[in-house]
Amino acid sequence: MLRTRTLLLIALAACGGHNNGIGDHDAGPGDDGNTNPVDAAPTADAPDASNCGGFAIEPSAMQTIEVPIGTHAPTVMFTSTLDCFPENPGLGVDKGEIGSIAATGTGLAVFTPTGTTGGLVTITAKLNMQTLTRQVFVKLIGDQNGTNGSAGENGQIPSGPGDLTAGGGVGGVGGEGLGTPVTDPTLVTALGSPTTDASLRFLYPYDQTVWPRGLLAPLLMWSWNTGDADAIRIDLSTTTGSFAWTGTFGRPAILATTGGKFIRMPIPQDIWNIATDTAGGKSDQLTVKLTVAKGGVAYGPISETWTIAPARLDGTIYYQSYGTQLVQNFSGAVGGNKMFGAAVLSIRVGDTAPKVTAGTNATNPTGCRVCHSVAAAGSRVVAVDGNDQSKSSSYDLSMTPAPETIMNNLAVYPALFPDGSMALTAAGAMLSLPSGATLPSPTGLSAVATNLGQPAFSPDGTKLAFNPLAGPAGTKINQGLYVMSFDKATNAFSGSTLVADDTGKPAATQPSWPAFFPDNKSLVFHQQSIKSIEDNLATRAGSHAQIYWTSGTSAADVTPLDNLNGKGYLPKLATPSTLTCTADGYQVGAGTAAIPNPDIDHGDDVDLNYEPTVLPIGSGGYAWVIFTSRRLYGNEAAIPPFCSDPRGVDLIKNITTKKLWVSAVDLTQTAGVDLSHPAFYLPAQELLAGNARGFWALDPCKNDGSTCTSGDQCCGGYCETSDSGGLVCSSTPPDNNCSAVGDKCTSAASCCDPSNQCLNGFCSIILQ
Repeated sequence: MLRTRTLLLIALAACGGHNNGIGDHDAGPGDDGNTNPVDAAPTADAPDASNCGGFAIEPSAMQTIEVPIGTHAPTVMFTSTLDCFPENPGLGVDKGEIGSIAATGTGLAVFTPTGTTGGLVTITAKLNMQTLTRQVFVKLIGDQNGTNGSAGENGQIPSGPGDLTAGGGVGGVGGEGLGTPVTDPTLVTALGSPTTDASLRFLYPYDQTVWPRGLLAPLLMWSWNTGDADAIRIDLSTTTGSFAWTGTFGRPAILATTGGKFIRMPIPQDIWNIATDTAGGKSDQLTVKLTVAKGGVAYGPISETWTIAPARLDGTIYYQSYGTQLVQNFSGAVGGNKMFGAAVLSIRVGDTAPKVTAGTNATNPTGCRVCHSVAAAGSRVVAVDGNDQSKSSSYDLSMTPAPETIMNNLAVYPALFPDGSMALTAAGAMLSLPSGATLPSPTGLSAVATNLGQPAFSPDGTKLAFNPLAGPAGTKINQGLYVMSFDKATNAFSGSTLVADDTGKPAATQPSWPAFFPDNKSLVFHQQSIKSIEDNLATRAGSHAQIYWTSGTSAADVTPLDNLNGKGYLPKLATPSTLTCTADGYQVGAGTAAIPNPDIDHGDDVDLNYEPTVLPIGSGGYAWVIFTSRRLYGNEAAIPPFCSDPRGVDLIKNITTKKLWVSAVDLTQTAGVDLSHPAFYLPAQELLAGNARGFWALDPCKNDGSTCTSGDQCCGGYCETSDSGGLVCSSTPPDNNCSAVGDKCTSAASCCDPSNQCLNGFCSIILQ
């Protein structure tokens, strides 16, 4: 997780002699933007003895500068004096990503912006046991017409039609890439003076989304009655004015080949990086405005406001894919070709396409690996062997590629202990990993359940959540969700608590697929309302579900996460697709199921959300929930929601909606209150595949001396400044003996910032 560190104070040149003056470069009201140019030889003025005394830095008022994106000017000159004579204090800045300060002469220092991040930076100066602070507010500004030729933007331009559906699609998010320059000046002018059109609306992203930093730029998708566009204008700006950018784009060049409509385009990646690195939290949100033009007339703008969490998300997402082109281990696809496979794939934040984690191997080249679980600490994956379904395999994630160990037992969606040392099966058997050897049976479970459904350990391993599918009298079979405490030292479960109870509701209504939040208490789970035709908790074949949460203490405070599920704002596609599928996901005429599919359109996407899991640690003030959804992905993935089985639907021609989505949930949770936020599509998924059951796990920890950005990446728990100035992993607490955000902790008192909480052993920001 991204941490903010105060840079070491830089000792400027030795105090030196008292010069005769301060110089004439202090800011005044007549300066343009309150900025100060740097001269090679400033003029010295004699001090005014009547105003002398103590340590002073001028200008004292906050300075505001407008900086063109990518440039390092204008700068701000500061003068430092002691008793009116120039002196050099020790200087530092709190946000080195915004700018730096350096001495340019005795008593003179210049602040230089990086040109890549805007916002408020605080300069700290220390001299003779005294400390002064000064502030500079940097406003980044820019505009462009067409692409700017940067590496990031070049990666968002397809080289041919094949790029449109290869891997994660163009730029990892799909669409046709960035548009061309608008060469007609009258059209550029029109885009700046649009007229309204009530039919113009965003399809994706959603208003009020909370984004992390470091993500691939989203694909803006829109709908309007005109149905096509000649050009668009995108305006991005922050609440405080720390960033403002305008981009004008014509039709993407690939549309001349495909004949498609101009109905979507990504935000340029380099601009997205700068905008999200600048915006942060609820006090400096990011607003996007879209204007479209057709026939020389512009319409709009439509707008949305987003919150950018002040953190980058670490770790890797592991998920199962049916229809992946990375592992072709199934020969029964449309046309009888071996054209797809099933495997566990992985995506790191920032990737543009997935990689294989658990697929085929030399001894079993045709067997898929699915029905997996992942250890929270990121050390291990356990998946079922597709050819020999009496066994599972264990994968060591500390190595690349992850070596496979064929286990002695079957473990389907087991609960993995956070460190990856053990797996608890649905039958209540505890297995040693990686071998799968049976360990002594834990005590306490059989009194509550004999089939645990889809069990899950808390991130600290002290609790287990499960939904009993069988058990003794008194157990809420199928319709109850329980939590028990676990003591690894004694191998004992105790203290059963019913945290969700669907007794008395229709039989199809049942809680399942639980996952703990980083507080190791509250839970998120899949609340099923319509079973699949397979009569199980599958996410296919007509199944309907929403994501709910509970504090983990009582069944009375179960609450739907309406914002995550999309209640009230998801776009609807009322017109049936020309592609029609049967209820089990087969295309009509290709499958054998006789039950017609009731979900031929996307009118009820709010009920098509399944299988949530949670990043084990808090980041940027939020918990991050990843889940499966069959909702529309704007106008990029819009076929009927259950047309996703590659054995019956040609996914080479149709982009399925069965994908992974992510939602931020406030860490300051209150029982009975929905504190989730609208979800975003997880970039880098293969467009031509059905993806499900994502786990967001930490990466295997790094040893001391390895580079890092926060302590949760380190085996020792601390990420500290090295002698060379970089950040490296350490087992030793910092000199101030308190933990920064992301460093390990035992309680909130361990954290340097008293407003932080200690969640799952790491200091976490709590947004107010």
